[in-house]
Amino acid sequence: MFKNLGKLFLVKPEALSEAEKEFYRELSFENFIFFKEHFEDDFKDYFLSLKEAVKNLKLLAVDQEGGRVCRIKGDFESPFEIAKKAKAKGKESFIRWAEKIAKTLKNHNLNLNLAPVVDREDEETPEFLKKRTFGKNHEEITRYAEIFIEVHKKWGIKTCLKHFPGLYGVKIDPHKELPLKEKIFEEDLYPFIRLSRKADFIMTTHLLVPDLDKNRPFTLSEKGISFFRRETEFKGAILTDDLSMGALKDFSLAERIIYSLASGHNLLIYCGSYRDLMEALFEEKKEFEKSSFLKEKIRESLTILERY
Repeated sequence: MFKNLGKLFLVKPEALSEAEKEFYRELSFENFIFFKEHFEDDFKDYFLSLKEAVKNLKLLAVDQEGGRVCRIKGDFESPFEIAKKAKAKGKESFIRWAEKIAKTLKNHNLNLNLAPVVDREDEETPEFLKKRTFGKNHEEITRYAEIFIEVHKKWGIKTCLKHFPGLYGVKIDPHKELPLKEKIFEEDLYPFIRLSRKADFIMTTHLLVPDLDKNRPFTLSEKGISFFRRETEFKGAILTDDLSMGALKDFSLAERIIYSLASGHNLLIYCGSYRDLMEALFEEKKEFEKSSFLKEKIRESLTILERY
């Protein structure tokens, strides 16, 4: 079971040293996420090097939301701007925008866009989330997200709704600190519920919701994921947000990995150093090998991921 643990990660590859490549092979890593630095030089050569080293590549992801969150360079309006334009002039402009994004991924041999963002926003939305969403109205957000998903599907690109259970009203950036949300609004859950049969993946966020779990962030909470499955009836794979983010700094990396798997997440995003990840996994190797609960969770996740 331990030798297949890498299949449950979506990791950011680095310089592809021999040690790094051996680590990926040893634990069967096959899912990778790419950032701006990967596209600064010749991505095609880098991609071929990764493919040659790992052999079996499965999910190849990028955050290409539009606007300022675009790992691949190009002229892509923000989700907020394009939704505003579509509302005034019709959905054709939105379709062209979504198609341009999907084609960009296709041209780079990628098959998973970690988008769309279906959080709500208003004039008080903090900078880390501003203009990354389709607006405030939950029904409009859902309509635009559905078009985004359908256009990507047409081009063979999988999508991921984020960030469950909704970051509306949150002021603290989870990249830096752990935010708290006292109440989950029905409007925040609406897009996830309505699109649960259309979305390929859904991503949770690092958020403390005391009504659900007073002790652990949503990403590490079994109570949180039970609530997730119950509310959405989503049958697909649940992703964590990046486990290297500052919101989880009170937990060791090994704890983040074990708790997120134990909570019911099926695919773990990790964008930190591969050496840190390697150390954390091998540090807990005996735990993964002897815990019947963890082994069952790993089996469940592998079964879900086999559908993709």
